[in-house]
Amino acid sequence: MDWLVAPVNTLIGAVIGVGSTLLADRFRWRRERQAQDRDSRRQAYAAFMGALSDVYSRLHETARATRPPEETSTAAHEIFTAAQLYPLRYELALIAPWDVMDPTNEAFWRARDLRDTVASGAGPDTPQFRTHVGAYLKATEKAQTAMRRDLGTPWPERDGG
Repeated sequence: MDWLVAPVNTLIGAVIGVGSTLLADRFRWRRERQAQDRDSRRQAYAAFMGALSDVYSRLHETARATRPPEETSTAAHEIFTAAQLYPLRYELALIAPWDVMDPTNEAFWRARDLRDTVASGAGPDTPQFRTHVGAYLKATEKAQTAMRRDLGTPWPERDGG
């Protein structure tokens, strides 16, 4: 029976070695997968926020320009469509957790409200325009905060004074 001890110990050692290697590979794969998922979300968040920013800037320019009302309306709707906010938002809906999608949807709706305000002919000096800009800026800040929290990126604290 002594002749069985060496092969059994060798077999047990091989099983432990292979098992620990497989386990380590599995953990490494999981970490890499999480990093890839986080990077995909980061890219999608950046694309969406960049498109929102572009829409805001271009709508602001359109509101300042002096044009006939129908041209202003057409321009506002074209700006919104060209920015591809709908497809970007649908992409986020597939990969982002709900605690990110809720404020993201809110920012999208506020941008759409701003589009409609500009399309109606409201200029940057009107209370209606300023109200919608304020709501848009507040909503985008909440969306950014949620995205940063999801990615594990710290948000700088504001000074109280």
